[in-house]
Amino acid sequence: MPDDNVPDVQGTSVARNALGIAQTLGSAPVRDRAETRRMGPEGSAFFWRMAARLDIPAADEAKWLVYTRLCALLTPSSATSSFHDPSRSFGAVLADGGDARARLDQPAVSEARLARLLAARGDARLSTLERAVRAIARDTHAMDALSLAWAVLNPDGRQIARAYYRRLDGGPVTLKTSIPEIE
Repeated sequence: MPDDNVPDVQGTSVARNALGIAQTLGSAPVRDRAETRRMGPEGSAFFWRMAARLDIPAADEAKWLVYTRLCALLTPSSATSSFHDPSRSFGAVLADGGDARARLDQPAVSEARLARLLAARGDARLSTLERAVRAIARDTHAMDALSLAWAVLNPDGRQIARAYYRRLDGGPVTLKTSIPEIE
């Protein structure tokens, strides 16, 4: 079901780009993954290749660069496929650290850290997102790539917060950021 706050054309474009980057990175050479994990604002060969293939607008390059680096952090060197799992939203993974069956006495990312993430804007938000992903990347093996992309692209953190607290409180974790259904 598409996100009600996202126009269909933009949602389709974001889904195509997010899944394309995550899936290509899952089968990329180890060297490309390592360079992409370490890349700074200048990017990496992998990022620029994907930006060209996906025709990412110049105005959006900085955010897609951060998204690509986050995907690289979530894709271990030994991976043979993408980390993408549409049933595991970014907010839920922040709560459980990547273990969908874990009993949560304490969230993987604290509520205070989540609050800072949700309050941050601009470059500070991107840095805070990266720190949160680094905190969970070692133990996280599956996450919805599209919900991660929306976390980077959309400054409104309500979807992250809802999924986080649903998982923390033991409720169902449903995604509204899935790829729109084609009729």
